[in-house]
Amino acid sequence: MTYRIEATDPITGKPLKQLMNMPYVIESSEEDDLIIYFESEKNRDLYLQNPEQHKLQHYNTHPGAPHIAA
Repeated sequence: MTYRIEATDPITGKPLKQLMNMPYVIESSEEDDLIIYFESEKNRDLYLQNPEQHKLQHYNTHPGAPHIAA
């Protein structure tokens, strides 16, 4: 399993300087987990409405449907 991190908010395009306590989602496939961090819960919620609409800064594809880790 490969874990990748996207530390640029896909809603605003701003890179995040720190990731502790920032909202995030995880997109998973059989071989990949991509953790995407956001500046705010509002941005995370906007992303969850239509992930394919928002370009990722460092990755060309979404490995799977996003979910929030409990």
